[in-house]
Amino acid sequence: MKNIELLSLEDYSFQNNDFAFYFKNLYRDRGIKAFYQFLNRPHRRSFSRSIIQKYAPHGIGLEIGVGERTIAPTNRTILSDGFSEHGEGQSIAQVYFKGDEIPYADETFSFILSEHVLEHIANPIKSLNAWIMKLAPEGKLIIILPHKERTNDVHREITSLDHLISDYENDVPFNDPTHFDDWWNKVVENGLMPEHYKHIAKEELINTASIHHHVWTDVQIVELFEYLGMEIIYRNNHLHDRRDSFAIIAKKKTN
Repeated sequence: MKNIELLSLEDYSFQNNDFAFYFKNLYRDRGIKAFYQFLNRPHRRSFSRSIIQKYAPHGIGLEIGVGERTIAPTNRTILSDGFSEHGEGQSIAQVYFKGDEIPYADETFSFILSEHVLEHIANPIKSLNAWIMKLAPEGKLIIILPHKERTNDVHREITSLDHLISDYENDVPFNDPTHFDDWWNKVVENGLMPEHYKHIAKEELINTASIHHHVWTDVQIVELFEYLGMEIIYRNNHLHDRRDSFAIIAKKKTN
């Protein structure tokens, strides 16, 4: 791995009020509709927030690929991203880096949160190894992902663990084009192109991490995490407040 200049936790400006921060960004994106969505419990993501609080109640966390909004406890979570724009919206991240080049010391974080990000990464095992390295002993990896049967990937094949291992062994780059034609033919040609990506030129979709390289259900992610030596402590196939998604929480084992 290349040498990376490390950042200090002390230099990060945490947000003290989760819901005020969430509403501010929701209002920026939705205008007056934000009031309804904020008062609507599922839109506020109370269930998902409670999972994070239950399994990672203390310590500093890192969210990778935060995008336009977050369900993280912002008073103790560093919001990071690989891109300043997501579709048509601006990322709310304060720090930017690639998912496999995290500029913080090893064993820094009590938890790492990632929501609808891992499927956009061409080499998930490479990134996950980097994430796990940054977790403190018994730190939690909190992953929320789109379920194959409840998203625009419904016509695609599930990605096997063997395929992910091959990607890792071959060190495929972040803009690997292997899955582009499959995604284009089975998503875009079926009229399922996400609205917020329609303005991006076809040739730029790979370079902006705007496609799903991989397709999963909770079964495959449990298998993947166990392969990486993580202990599964929470599994939910159908989140109440994000119905296209499932959640897996895994704990880093102590040596």
